[in-house]
Amino acid sequence: MPSDRKIDWDKITKRVSVLAILGSAVWTLIIYLGDRHKEVNAFVFQQQTTLYLDAARSAATLATSKNDTKLKDARERFDQLFYGELVVVEDRRVELAMISFRRCLVMNNKECDRVETNQYQQPIAPVKLAIPAQLDNLSLELAACIRSALQQDRKIQFGNVKNAETSCPYD
Repeated sequence: MPSDRKIDWDKITKRVSVLAILGSAVWTLIIYLGDRHKEVNAFVFQQQTTLYLDAARSAATLATSKNDTKLKDARERFDQLFYGELVVVEDRRVELAMISFRRCLVMNNKECDRVETNQYQQPIAPVKLAIPAQLDNLSLELAACIRSALQQDRKIQFGNVKNAETSCPYD
């Protein structure tokens, strides 16, 4: 073998070191971005859940309270959610339940009706619409739609709700 081709271990070691440092930096960046995505998702989920619970609470108060001050506050909060914050994070079935509830609220709980198509634009089965469209029932349906959205979209289980008395007609 010719001796003029000597192996320069110093250059090889430096190149391997540079590659190792670059690989480590890329790996760190991948882990950081993955963790950041999880943090943002957790933050959005917390906000969404808070708004969902606010909507359910406001609807329940509007459906059941006789206290004028509570009704005024609940109406104000419901309208804020309906026209603003909730729109950003709501699931389509929650949106439809909110629309149905608000329609009934505007009609002063008289001659209320529901949105008649589900989140997939398919007609809702008449059996799901058999319960009268009144604020109390629509409030329960809104809460059921919130439960359904959290279960399906966020993979949260609330126990056996398969035979629940109240269900989301917009599933």
